[in-house]
Amino acid sequence: MATFRSLASRISALFRRRKLGQRIDEEIQFHLQMETEENIRRGMDLPDALAAARSKVGNITYVTEEVYRLNTLSFLEEIARNVRFSLRTLRRSPGFAAAAILTLAIGIGANTAVFSVVDGILLKPLPYPEAGRLISVQHTAPGAPGLISASGDLRLSASMFFTYADHNRSFEAIGGWTTATATVTGQGEPEEVRAIVVTKGVLEALGVKPAAGRWLAEADQSSGAARVVMLSYGYWQRRFGGDQAVIGKSLTVGAQPAQIVGVMPAGFGVVDTEAELIQPFQFNRAQLILPGFFLRSVARLKPGVTLEAASADIARMVPVWMDSWPAPPGVNPRAWEKWRITPALRPLRQE
Repeated sequence: MATFRSLASRISALFRRRKLGQRIDEEIQFHLQMETEENIRRGMDLPDALAAARSKVGNITYVTEEVYRLNTLSFLEEIARNVRFSLRTLRRSPGFAAAAILTLAIGIGANTAVFSVVDGILLKPLPYPEAGRLISVQHTAPGAPGLISASGDLRLSASMFFTYADHNRSFEAIGGWTTATATVTGQGEPEEVRAIVVTKGVLEALGVKPAAGRWLAEADQSSGAARVVMLSYGYWQRRFGGDQAVIGKSLTVGAQPAQIVGVMPAGFGVVDTEAELIQPFQFNRAQLILPGFFLRSVARLKPGVTLEAASADIARMVPVWMDSWPAPPGVNPRAWEKWRITPALRPLRQE
């Protein structure tokens, strides 16, 4: 009876293997067919298309056996044997076990962190309306080694920003920004916080409406204007408990009072930077000069304008910039021609 059961079990296993093998073969043939059709669409004739598809799929017999192995108990039994062997090794060598566990923990943590960055930057869409029209405006300057940013590009000077804002034909909005720290007093204990300092055009380009209050206005960025500030959502919740009445109140930033005019929504950041405060630059245009390349820049293309057209527009404005602003005392205004400043525009996602 036992012999009969054993024989029946083997026959059943044989049929199961044959059935599984048929399914695997169907899958492989399907992939071969799809790859062959794709190669034909690329311009190959049928024999070459089939040969290329077979080459891509690989050794069909090996692939079939490997897929079958992964779908049977033998694969699970092999894993179980390896686990038992590993546990015995770890029990005999506690020091090695501790090192192995620490290595695994570091590896898992690193992979989790990397995936979080990749998921947030590469996989999820940018958190701005019509983000495909957002670009980063920078330059290359092969004639100015040592004067470029850590990213390898030449950023904008304040006079460059005003030139591009005044004379461009490609952008709905363009703005420059940088990061800073600020000391906040007058609301409990003094606190040093992160700040983003922006020109007109940054918030307009990104297009994210405030959760409360208003954006920074052009008048806020005039030299001598009353000081104003916007809060991040998190800072608003933490420092003011989400009180809607905070709009219009005063916050002492850097020993000077600044009126709170708006609160940005949760998760808002300027490109890759989040901060507790958003403050306006207050440039005196009459005192600006050509250099001072410290501004990161973001712009929103007009509908239908390509990156190439915007690059040509910037290239057109570089000589306008050099002719419109003074050089520092004692410096030849044409000195920047030797830098060979060239636009380096990129989609904001790439930035």
